[in-house]
Amino acid sequence: MISRWKTTVVTVTACLAIAGCANQTTDDEPVGVSRQALTTKAAAGSTDNGPTTTVPAGPSPSELLKGYKLHAPPSLATAGDVPRFIAWAGTAHTDEQDDGRKLLIGASSNKAVVEGFIKEIEGAQSADPSRALLALGLLGEMKSPAAESYLRDFATRALPREGTVIEGEIIEQTQRAQLQGKAADGLAYLNSDTSNKALMDLIANHPSRIVRAEAINAYLWNHGDGADARKRLSQVVRKDEVIFIDRVRRVTGETADTFNPKLEAFLKQHPEAVPPAPTKLAAKSNPRRPLPAFDGKAPRF
Repeated sequence: MISRWKTTVVTVTACLAIAGCANQTTDDEPVGVSRQALTTKAAAGSTDNGPTTTVPAGPSPSELLKGYKLHAPPSLATAGDVPRFIAWAGTAHTDEQDDGRKLLIGASSNKAVVEGFIKEIEGAQSADPSRALLALGLLGEMKSPAAESYLRDFATRALPREGTVIEGEIIEQTQRAQLQGKAADGLAYLNSDTSNKALMDLIANHPSRIVRAEAINAYLWNHGDGADARKRLSQVVRKDEVIFIDRVRRVTGETADTFNPKLEAFLKQHPEAVPPAPTKLAAKSNPRRPLPAFDGKAPRF
């Protein structure tokens, strides 16, 4: 079926991944002065206001990329290969996706490699959630029947009830739900009778809206957004979440010419998703006034 390696889902908000570029300046940096010079100045004990450091600047991204060899992924034949493969996948270029997929599909029947990914996920899920998220995505890309029971178990584990609370949200709970959503992607990608059944159970019963929404999207994507898939989903999706079946998805390479009409049609079908019109500040209002304090009510989860 279709892979979900690089797919962007557009709802009311949009997520942008922004990579840093060399030779950029900010309002706090003098134009024409390199980061290396600024760091060296700070390390030398400058009396200028601002942060200082005793650690010299590392090489720029352009320098690091000079030694990068394209289309040369590491092997993926044993459990010991998994950590290095994850590290490579995290830095691989867009045009190397097929290189990684070929190795992952080639290892789909290799139980040792599956176990290697599981070990990495279990070790990173609390200490390094971003690495665990990547490893879960790669495990799902393997489309390995040997991984199905693990993905199903991971997606249904109890969510943390305690942790770091920021504006009413338990950060560890949200992180775990995001990881479980990625496990749902893997179940959808397997697209077997048992994995689809598990996916439907997540859509109907999972306590996190994050997971339910992602499971809906993943099921639709791996069934070509077809009418039959939408019909089946409509039988299990919660009434207040039917909107997720109609969500707009912008795929890699899609232009505004084809995407904007889809978005307009979605907003006409679901006017409740249209954001409120911005309001202008009064002429004598203070633009530096503090933002309203958080009201103590946690975001809907």
